[in-house]
Amino acid sequence: MNRIKKQIKFIKEIEKLKVIKRQNLTLDDERPENSAEHSWHLSLMAMVLLEQSDASGLDQLKIIKMLLIHDLVEIYDGDTFLYDDEARSSASDKEEKALKKLVSILPDDQAVEFVDLWLEFELGETEEAKFASSLDALQPIINHLLTAPKNYNPHKIKVENVFKKKELIKTNTPKLWSIVKDTIEMSVEKGLYL
Repeated sequence: MNRIKKQIKFIKEIEKLKVIKRQNLTLDDERPENSAEHSWHLSLMAMVLLEQSDASGLDQLKIIKMLLIHDLVEIYDGDTFLYDDEARSSASDKEEKALKKLVSILPDDQAVEFVDLWLEFELGETEEAKFASSLDALQPIINHLLTAPKNYNPHKIKVENVFKKKELIKTNTPKLWSIVKDTIEMSVEKGLYL
């Protein structure tokens, strides 16, 4: 198969991301957010909030690429709920297998780039990956506060668990921590966390 046919096949395959449902709702309250919408939202957040990083000289395009790629693995295995510790313990192996399956469609050079970016995000060691991970942790709590109806907490999530799961933002991007605290506090007032 020639290069363009591989690329188009990949583009067709990633269409599946649009049907992967996440836990948060959309603003119209009619359906769950999908993973493609989540990735789009994160990419725009990277454009708008880059100045909030304490690191200088960040590669914004690299951050956006990581944010667009990091959840593509959900095409084959769905979204793993953050507060499902049992499912999360096996998620990494499943995601790595899903990534290999997905990028096998691409031309080799592009497959290598996708794997490298995905691994960089997962390892979270570079300044770009730290910032991308912070945004990935921030977006759902902003979305949840904005879209969830009052007293909506079907999983009985405790506020202590939310703070624990979002601690990486405090470490990686301290300038965003006050937003995290305010958002969580408003969510508690709205009855979204115990």
